[in-house]
Amino acid sequence: MIILGITDSFTSGAAISIDGKVVAAVNEERLDRNKMSMGFPNRSIGEVMRIAGVDPSQIDRVAVATTNLFWRPDAEPYNDYFRESKGGMRDRFLSLGSAFSKVVGNSHAARQVYFALKRQLTRPRNRQLPQHLRDNYNITAPVQFLDHHLCHAASAYFTSGFADATVVTQDGAGDGKCSRVYHVVDGKFKLLQKLDSYDSVGNYYSYVTHLCGFKAHKHEGKITGLAAFGKPVYLDVLKQFVKYDGEQVTNAGRCFDQSAIEKLRKALPADFSKEDLSASVQALLEESVVAYCDHWIGRSGSGRIALAGGVFANVKLNQRIHELDSVDEIFVHPGMGDDGLAVGAALFLDNTLCGFRNRPVIDDVYLGGEPTDTDIQRAIADSGYSPEVCPAGVERAVAELLARGKVIARCGGRMEYGPRALGNRTIMYQTTDPGVNKWLNDRLSRTEFMPFAPVTLWESRHDCYRNISGAEETARFMTITFDCTEEMKAMSPAVCHVDGTARPQLIRESDNPSYYRILSEYHAITGIPSLVNTSFNIHEEPIVNTAAEAIKAFEDSKLDALLLGDQLLLSREQQVAHERINENTEIDQAPSRTRVAARTSAQQMSPALSR
Repeated sequence: MIILGITDSFTSGAAISIDGKVVAAVNEERLDRNKMSMGFPNRSIGEVMRIAGVDPSQIDRVAVATTNLFWRPDAEPYNDYFRESKGGMRDRFLSLGSAFSKVVGNSHAARQVYFALKRQLTRPRNRQLPQHLRDNYNITAPVQFLDHHLCHAASAYFTSGFADATVVTQDGAGDGKCSRVYHVVDGKFKLLQKLDSYDSVGNYYSYVTHLCGFKAHKHEGKITGLAAFGKPVYLDVLKQFVKYDGEQVTNAGRCFDQSAIEKLRKALPADFSKEDLSASVQALLEESVVAYCDHWIGRSGSGRIALAGGVFANVKLNQRIHELDSVDEIFVHPGMGDDGLAVGAALFLDNTLCGFRNRPVIDDVYLGGEPTDTDIQRAIADSGYSPEVCPAGVERAVAELLARGKVIARCGGRMEYGPRALGNRTIMYQTTDPGVNKWLNDRLSRTEFMPFAPVTLWESRHDCYRNISGAEETARFMTITFDCTEEMKAMSPAVCHVDGTARPQLIRESDNPSYYRILSEYHAITGIPSLVNTSFNIHEEPIVNTAAEAIKAFEDSKLDALLLGDQLLLSREQQVAHERINENTEIDQAPSRTRVAARTSAQQMSPALSR
């Protein structure tokens, strides 16, 4: 059974599953180079068919991961949700919703009228989309439209490795809802709870993101980072807007969209502290969503919890859920936002048509395209670089450069699916420099408040992080924070936040052999089992995809070296410096940790390279 999954909402994309296994998944932003590109994923559909080696005639079903959307035949850039026009009918409808909330507030009947009207207005999309597939791709397979939150739930459940699980979704909105809770056993979904989108605590987090001067639905991570620098002094103010009654979250503010922003602005001091407001909304989110999850775990009876939806991009929230006594194991889907909907749609429809397949936890997220040797050689030739010769192996050469304080990008293998770079489109740096968060973000033209995240050897996980049992699998995808051990804080201050936490990627050799070898060699040199891992992209652009994009980002970001496939390129400056050093210099194989700082601050080049 070959199923094409499609999402044409935020961060639109496509996926293909064959006999219940996802073999390709790509989001439109990586192809059209517009971050969080939204609308119909024309490029992604062609790309996943190419990657999977699937002809249109071989597709058995198409699963579309939402039912109530306005038709957008082409993807378009996302800029700022509360400052940009949303386009035609959709813009007018959201304005209506904002005004509507002022008048009817929490009237359930009135909200049902609103959602029914939206279903009528969006119905033409469900006719236009299949026709678009026939006209543009010659895809004639039957098309099935699935609920947005059901697809979120399916993405989490079918990749978690759990047979019996409590599955919780939370986001701003999707098909009129902001949350669903299921108890799922052997692929059978039992709905326990659903919340209207009007009652979304995630929306309030976005309103605060906007009030703090950032882009809502895009920069919520900045609020999570800022929260550690403030105190929740406005929590009582926010609790006038959002209440949790022991079973569900309610929009007590009786407002939505622009009307909610206006009310919040009036309720807060004119000179409010961004840090304190961030801490307050983070506390609100944690209190309400953690209690919500705890309650429904109790009702389902399953302590294995699988999570998806944009709210669960909040890694601090995920840590608090993991710390619940009721939770035995936690799994957060790697593409937890709308970027994961196409995968969820394909897997749910496969389960419906073919029955439950007892899947293990997802192997990896390397589901995108891969630059060929020809692509790499052409890009290098066009750039004028000459690859370095690495007699001891390219991974050893990279590790030695990293040990000497060089900033190195890696682009090789299949591109990651989801929002996190996990080694194949990654920038690496040592974790010993506590000032790196400022100067490297400045170099990359980023304004971030979270520290860089580490990649850590699987074998060293208990030495570096506390209370990770039951969350190790989800930590392979950088979806949760942990408290750092004192040893981790001492040897890797660059990746420990001011609150003592870190968001690691735990890496096993089987996950990514070359990336693992770089870290393993670095560990052998320095005694440190972690490296900085941040996404390889130019500011406000998506993560790089092609070899040519990698070289451009390498040059624009002024990095020291680029590992492109198995070819190591030095920057122009490093090439000049390399000519001046003594190539016979050697590095001790296992120096003591007391010598790490002196060694890593050295600026000489690696003896593992030769001309």
